[in-house]
Amino acid sequence: AGHKRAFGSDTVPGSYEDLERADLVVLTGSNLAWCHPVLYQRLAAAKAARPAMKVVVIDPRRTATCDLADMHLAIAAGSDAALFNAVLVAIADQGALDPAFLPHVNGLDAALTAARASDPAATGLDPAALAAFCALWAKTEKVVTVYSQGINQSTSGTDKVNAILNCHLATGRIGKPGMGPFSVT
Repeated sequence: AGHKRAFGSDTVPGSYEDLERADLVVLTGSNLAWCHPVLYQRLAAAKAARPAMKVVVIDPRRTATCDLADMHLAIAAGSDAALFNAVLVAIADQGALDPAFLPHVNGLDAALTAARASDPAATGLDPAALAAFCALWAKTEKVVTVYSQGINQSTSGTDKVNAILNCHLATGRIGKPGMGPFSVT
């Protein structure tokens, strides 16, 4: 439903190869190590081949997936939209909007207004950790955000998906090698 709201169809604008090409892989709403072990092993091999690649795991719990992470954000359960709204605000405030891609995007002003009204404290994260993640996301061009049932199947899953998609659309980090939102089910 989040993809249909943003794209008009249930489209996944990425490929498995994007995980290997990304400089930052954000894993949220998924314990990839347990639920997608082949994909997890593929990501682990890519990180071993390119140690500069960063992996961030967003999960209230410390799971096996965190073994691969450079950063684990133990957010308050259900606060994923607030987290990605904070990222969108950082994207705008840090000058990471993509003016060449924005003509293809509708509703950015409304999304930014809603994101600014969202309370980042709802994430339960230390403000320094939240700021570090937002800055990393904003300054890294090749970002893939991988999300699964923990995002998609929540009571506010559509909004959580859209919060993620908004970050990729605002930066034009979508549909290019090593970039994009990636729903795995």
